[in-house]
This record gives sequence, C-alpha cells and structure tokens, in this order.
Amino acid sequence: MCNDKEKFDRELNSLLENPNIQQMQDFPQHKSSNTLRHSLGVAQLSFVLAEKFRWRISEEELVKGALLHDYYLYNAREEDIGGYKHGISHPETALGNAMRDFELTEKEQNIIKGHMWPLTLFKLPRSKEAVLVCIADKYVAAKEMHIGSKKGSVIAGRERTY
Repeated sequence: MCNDKEKFDRELNSLLENPNIQQMQDFPQHKSSNTLRHSLGVAQLSFVLAEKFRWRISEEELVKGALLHDYYLYNAREEDIGGYKHGISHPETALGNAMRDFELTEKEQNIIKGHMWPLTLFKLPRSKEAVLVCIADKYVAAKEMHIGSKKGSVIAGRERTY
C-alpha cells in the first residue's frame, strides 16, 4: 500500500462531523442517493483507485475535494435546473459554497472545479487527486442513475455506493 488509509479515514471522519457537510444529506442526487452519500462514495472510490494505480496522493486534499465536489446545496429538480445546465454550472456553485465555508488549497479548488471534465471543457483536473475524483464521480453517478442500488458493501461501518 502506498498511501495512508488511516490518515484518509481520520480526515474523512473529521469532515463528516461538520454540520456544513451533514446538510448535504438534504439534497437528492441521481435516482437513488443524496449529495453526501454520493460524495462519500466518490471519496472512497478515489482512494481505492489511487491504491490500484499506485499513485501517491495527498489523503487530506483528496478527501476534502471529493466530499466537497458537489457542495452546491440545492435541489436541481425543485430549482427546475435542467441536467445539462446543472452539469456545467454546479462545479462553480459548489466551489463558491466550499470557499465560503472551508479553507481550501489550490488543489482542493481544482478537484471541485475539474470534476465534471470533459463536460466542462476548459476546467481540467490538474492533479492526480482531481483525476481520481473525476473518474470516481462518473462511476458512482452512473451506478446511482442506472443501477439505482442503495445497497453496497460496508467500509468502516459506512455504506459503500460503488
């Protein structure tokens, strides 16, 4: 193993205790999830992919960027925002909200901004962590939309969405 899973889990648990992050449970995402469950699945899968690719990453920045990548804090259906418009605009909204509520490194900002690439053509993921979140986000979203499974295996007492 080339990364520190304990450090990843400590940072994840710390962030999950934050009431700002907890409010993400209130916003539905895809067919079978909410933004918190989705973002948790993206964070977990991103770490698994880093291990599989044997990429050395910053565990703290990966967790924070992954958990906040969809920190847009609205219900797209209730706001009547179409899928394409939401797809291209929510990274900037999420980044603005995250910068208001958290201190972010440049890498964490890019993880949030770049997670919808290539849909957001000129907002490229510019770090290994951003690439991992971009890939993991597509996989977890596809699974939530097409499979709609709320069941998954358990990692450290949490439901795994991928």
